[in-house]
Amino acid sequence: MKRGFIFLALVALVLAGCQGGGSQQSKNDSPFIGGTQAVDVAFFENEPPTHVLDNGQETFFITLLLKNSGEFTVPKNSLIASLSGIPQASFNLRSLNVVNAREIMGASKELDLVQPGSEESLEFGEAKYTIDIPASFTTQIRADICYTYQTKAVANLCLKKNVVARKSVNDVCDVNAPSVALHNSAGPLQATDLRQTSVGASRVKLSFKVKNMGTGVVYEPNAFTNVCAGQDNLKDMVKVTLTSPERAFTVECSQLNNQNSGVIRLVNKEKDITCTIDTTSLQDVTFQNLVLVQLDYMYRTAVVTQLTVDNAVA
Repeated sequence: MKRGFIFLALVALVLAGCQGGGSQQSKNDSPFIGGTQAVDVAFFENEPPTHVLDNGQETFFITLLLKNSGEFTVPKNSLIASLSGIPQASFNLRSLNVVNAREIMGASKELDLVQPGSEESLEFGEAKYTIDIPASFTTQIRADICYTYQTKAVANLCLKKNVVARKSVNDVCDVNAPSVALHNSAGPLQATDLRQTSVGASRVKLSFKVKNMGTGVVYEPNAFTNVCAGQDNLKDMVKVTLTSPERAFTVECSQLNNQNSGVIRLVNKEKDITCTIDTTSLQDVTFQNLVLVQLDYMYRTAVVTQLTVDNAVA
């Protein structure tokens, strides 16, 4: 099943489960698995080992194990791992940078069935310490991992043409509900604390937060291509896009230059977003309609291990 069809099915689930406007729902009602996890990274067991011999007497491998615990599939060639802490020439490594040759499937949910994400390995190849040293030493091997990721969040808004008109017995929801349930796919960046209020007869204000709820650092999309290093000028930047899947309305956000899409910078790992919907062309009676918040970014994490190079006695 193609992912577009899957998302339409998720939308249908939200429509079916979000009756009653701003009431909060249980986690089981969400069309997503949810959570703040994404790509988990670790060094493969014994690759590298804890001890190796000097003078080229012992070969070994450096390999990363990747598991996608989030819900976005990482495309081919969009995850970069970079080694530091060791000299490339002394360890006879072909490269300090490797990209994923295959996509890394995200976890998925269809009804109550959860399919885990895939696992992949990332190999730096065969290594050996080529220098003849007079004494053993211990060093750290660090692997920085940068990868493309995305979080989707959906909410069911309450709308009508005149949003300040007196409530009618025909109203199915409250335009000025104190909060609106917002369901996020699993990923380290999350859209939270959604509220909608009327601001004038034909305008609804939406306010929400974008938060980095993971332990890594977020960067603007496409910040890294070959090396997972530097790019500090693109740090803490996220592309935010708001749309109506049914094209029932348009959204303008002040932090996005009065557009529905743009790049924001997080401050202390979060950012407040305020948007408006013009309801002039909407129907007179209340109705519920989805808004989709899409967050696009690259995420950076790191793992560290220790390696001891032993002086081999001749």
